Amino acid sequence: MLIFSIVSLYETNAKITKDPIVGLLQLAALDDSPEKFTAIIGSAMDDDGKLIVPDPIHEVAKELVKNGIDMSYAPSSGIKGLADLMANEVLGKNVQVELERMGLFKSQIVTCAGTNAISTALMSCTTDEDDIITHNPHWAGYDSIALALKRKPLVNFEILDENDNFNAEDFAKTIAEVASRNPKSKLNIVINTPFDNPLGKDFGDAAWDKIGDVLAQYNDREILLILDTAYIDFGPGGKDYKRLGFLSKLFQKVRNPSFNLVIAATVSKSFAMYGARVGVSILITSNGEYARTWSDVIGGSIRGTFSNANNYAQEIVKKILETPAKHAYIHDFQASTSNLLQERTKVFLEAFDSVGFKDFRYVKPDGGFFVSLKFTDKVYALKFNETMIKKHFYAPLISDQFLRIPVCGLSSEKLQICVGKLSLIAKEI
Repeated sequence: MLIFSIVSLYETNAKITKDPIVGLLQLAALDDSPEKFTAIIGSAMDDDGKLIVPDPIHEVAKELVKNGIDMSYAPSSGIKGLADLMANEVLGKNVQVELERMGLFKSQIVTCAGTNAISTALMSCTTDEDDIITHNPHWAGYDSIALALKRKPLVNFEILDENDNFNAEDFAKTIAEVASRNPKSKLNIVINTPFDNPLGKDFGDAAWDKIGDVLAQYNDREILLILDTAYIDFGPGGKDYKRLGFLSKLFQKVRNPSFNLVIAATVSKSFAMYGARVGVSILITSNGEYARTWSDVIGGSIRGTFSNANNYAQEIVKKILETPAKHAYIHDFQASTSNLLQERTKVFLEAFDSVGFKDFRYVKPDGGFFVSLKFTDKVYALKFNETMIKKHFYAPLISDQFLRIPVCGLSSEKLQICVGKLSLIAKEI
């Protein structure tokens, strides 16, 4: 007779349903009501609900398939030359020259979009005993990454002060608390900037001055700072190579040989190649050995997870970055899309102001794909969200307090309808 002991099959706490965005998508998919209104997806769409994809993407894709799709493996580190091209696109020439002048090293590797750039850095450079600090609110994917890697629950600082500026005071307080808990631990920080998900804020150089002042107090610690730049190209005017100009000043303030910065970037939004999954992980460091081995170590993490990425998608990105006319068209697409999003945001905010809501307000974005509504009371926020679902209205509630509205995916008309639905629910509650 066989006797089995009761054991757990699963050793991870990661679940799709723990992600408020993906879980809500699944719930909405089951809803067949003619009244269903979805405001979930964070993709830029035209007024007819179709993805806005720049023409060069289609053109290059067609060129590459004339003789059949290349089904060969892409190397784990990406196709030759692509990582350098993507790093140039993210940082721009002037920023790179300034970093080199300061004696800093740079190394980059192609990843499976931005999420993989973040997850492989955390997989390779942190342990399950490390604290990982990020901000509240933040993209729920960070929590999924931490759960999947079996890291501790994320430590959050409140990113907004009472005037919706960068909350330097809470940032400093949170860093100090984490540092005091373990005097020998590394400080690991993830910040989504500029034009973050879900707030769309760009706090500017003044915030980075304050961040630098705080981090400069911990020169006895190893510091890993990961910047998630997924929406960097969708601020006013579109592409602007000056947006990461604060990096040199940050390294001037944090004169710590153990300060390492990773930029996680993606073409999912910047090129509207959402499903193609092409990104880049860029290490900036004063340690030449770290830079020399970055692509080897991160490449090993990539190899050990999804092995090889999409060769076809990488060829499209490389061709565009190598072709000046096509590259310029992408920048035009970013500018025109940014203008469209700003127009929609204006429509939404004006409609919102006309109602006069009492229990929640909007956080005015500086750019990006979203507008967030901040509830004063979290209990009320949860009740409001439950009522929304009963009314077949689906929009994600982030951190139990911020209702994310995707101006990227809703027409001006639908955004006005959205405000009307919010008003009816507020009156009912």
